[in-house]
Amino acid sequence: MALKDRLQFLTSPEQVDGFLKKNPQAVIFKAGICHKTQETFAQVQPHLEARADLPVAVIRVVEARPASNRVAELSGVRHQSPQILLFKDGRSVFDRDNWDITGPAVAAALEGQFARVGVASGG
Repeated sequence: MALKDRLQFLTSPEQVDGFLKKNPQAVIFKAGICHKTQETFAQVQPHLEARADLPVAVIRVVEARPASNRVAELSGVRHQSPQILLFKDGRSVFDRDNWDITGPAVAAALEGQFARVGVASGG
């Protein structure tokens, strides 16, 4: 399934809690309104696209500040936007924000933290 069809948009603390309870291994991307959000998401999009086994949620921070604050509370990671967090077993195991969000950094974290599930190996 394409990434655009897998994205979930979280707007409330309750949705954050439900998403992480249902998906203890997941990615949350906090989107701001500045140009950095688009540029950094473009860096990680191919890596997230390739990981159909991982649920991905987006929080539009301007419209959903309480959801963003809940992620900060649960993860212990101070809010920034844009920001990407990887959750494993329901806790944050990787985070980057602003220009530190790069394709290579996220790719390495995805491969290092998450074994591929349900993906057939190709030759």
